[in-house]
Amino acid sequence: MTLPLRKHLLAIAATSALALPLATPAFAHCDALDGPVITEARAALNAGDITPVLKWIPAEDEAELVAVFDKTLEVRALGDNARELADQQFFAKLVETHRAYEGAPFTGIKPAGEIDPAVQLADRALEEGEIDAFLARIVEKFEQEARSAFEATLAARQRAGDDPELGREFVDHYVHYVHYMEDVHNVIAGNASSHDH
Repeated sequence: MTLPLRKHLLAIAATSALALPLATPAFAHCDALDGPVITEARAALNAGDITPVLKWIPAEDEAELVAVFDKTLEVRALGDNARELADQQFFAKLVETHRAYEGAPFTGIKPAGEIDPAVQLADRALEEGEIDAFLARIVEKFEQEARSAFEATLAARQRAGDDPELGREFVDHYVHYVHYMEDVHNVIAGNASSHDH
């Protein structure tokens, strides 16, 4: 594969792999126990300083969240059981406020371990300050998926006229191939609809 073509595919794949989850429901992220919002909330509670958490909510909700935070610190001092309950209530209030800010419903705190691997890799790239390894994985996955769908569709097309069942097999491959490429194109063109964080 030529270098310009590979760079072009890299741009397509990076955009589509990062943005396609925005167009369809994704695994929990900001409402997950191991997501960035609750991770920072835990650190804030342990430090007794809410400041780093306030970026996750709109300014008009700060006073209310600060009051909940202060109350949480008081209750935490009552023992381990009270601490656990108070923390959960604070996490719920924070995530609910954050989700409302994004225009998304709050459906409760999700367990750890359910964050989409692509989101984990995107977060890790930010933490490490380097995205090349992530992009290389995206390019490889995109090339495999696009090539596989194309080759299966092309092979089925060559047999499609032989009988109706082979024709239907071609149509199944065709629909998958065309929709996949359409989704990639729409993401690149900025036509993704909405996202579930």
